[in-house]
Amino acid sequence: MHNPKNIDEFTRKILQNKNAFMEFSRNKAKQAQDREINTIQPKEFIGIGNKTKITIENYLGGQYFFTIDDVFINNDTLYLCESKHSKNSFLPSENDIKDGLLKLMLYNNIDSFKEYKNFKIILRLTSSVLKDATILPNQNLSNFLDKHSFSEQEKYILNSLNIESNKNNFEIWINNDLY
Repeated sequence: MHNPKNIDEFTRKILQNKNAFMEFSRNKAKQAQDREINTIQPKEFIGIGNKTKITIENYLGGQYFFTIDDVFINNDTLYLCESKHSKNSFLPSENDIKDGLLKLMLYNNIDSFKEYKNFKIILRLTSSVLKDATILPNQNLSNFLDKHSFSEQEKYILNSLNIESNKNNFEIWINNDLY
């Protein structure tokens, strides 16, 4: 439960006026972004790029503050990677994967980045247990699945991710550090 003083302040800002509430809300979001940029979560296995802040602006003037786990440039293409990691299983948790997919859906709708014409959206899933790599979408995913002792649930998740990445035009890198 949040501190009641904070809830009272939030209520006061909402009732004050629209602009005051928007400014209050933006400041809170920027503070959260500042905290996130300096934090490495246990389920992040970053290191192929830099953790980076981005601000997404919509046509109505809304601003949304995010932190991307791995950002790097290769061959004039900006790569935005949301990274999830598992120490003890082949795949990160289903909830972590869903969180990553949600962010990819959002990032995939960005139409441009200042200074970069080309950009690519990646969900990067890493595992200390899995010693192989693949990239989705993959027409030969069954070969990868057959080589490993994935559970039925993990096979289902990987097959679903293969469809998702194909239909939504992004890549999912599984244990892939190379670009």
